[in-house]
Amino acid sequence: MKKKLKWIGLGLLGVILVAVIGFLVWTQLTYGPTDEALDYVAEATEVDNRLEFGDSSSEVGFILYPGAKVEKEAYTYYGARLAEEGVFVAIPSLRLNLGIADIDAAEDIIAAHPDIERWIVGGHSLGGSAASGYALEHEGQVDGVIFLASYPISTMADSDLRVLSVSGEIDGLANESDIEASRDNVPDDAVFHEIAGGNHANFGMYGPQSGDNDSPLSAKEQLDETIDQILDWL
Repeated sequence: MKKKLKWIGLGLLGVILVAVIGFLVWTQLTYGPTDEALDYVAEATEVDNRLEFGDSSSEVGFILYPGAKVEKEAYTYYGARLAEEGVFVAIPSLRLNLGIADIDAAEDIIAAHPDIERWIVGGHSLGGSAASGYALEHEGQVDGVIFLASYPISTMADSDLRVLSVSGEIDGLANESDIEASRDNVPDDAVFHEIAGGNHANFGMYGPQSGDNDSPLSAKEQLDETIDQILDWL
């Protein structure tokens, strides 16, 4: 009987190890930046495994959490464009390439830049949800949250955080009903904007994404509209 239990235990341990290894391998199968995105990497400074754009003494800083399994370089266009408008932007690499595994990624960035007066956190897809978790725990440090095809990790309805939600009309992953449902979990003065013809992957520059719908827009067209909304909201 003891021998049988031993083999059962070893079998279960083997199954768990296989599952863990499979999960770790899956997290490394990332979406890399397009050549267009790489053109903007030169405008960034890489510090402690993050990309920084603009003047670190700017009034406003924006920390952008990448989407799940999307490399940070896919979001360089946000950094380049927003820095031109006086916004400091930091895009961190996330543990296991998952925002939910690195919710506190903003902490070291904020601590490293004490001259910035107002911080905004946000992100794409799961990255936005993770950023909202940080904001809810640090309302004294964070002024607002930007959701890009994303929604809160938990309710923010009673918080004093400002909220901007930008979504795509034909997003195959964070669809219209998901975004609509999120209205109950954000403050009443939250701003929502839907991009006509916008999808999920075009909130970055990394090419098509499994499960998403094809968009008539280029990534740059969708990002330009998104960035205009961010600047208006800021």
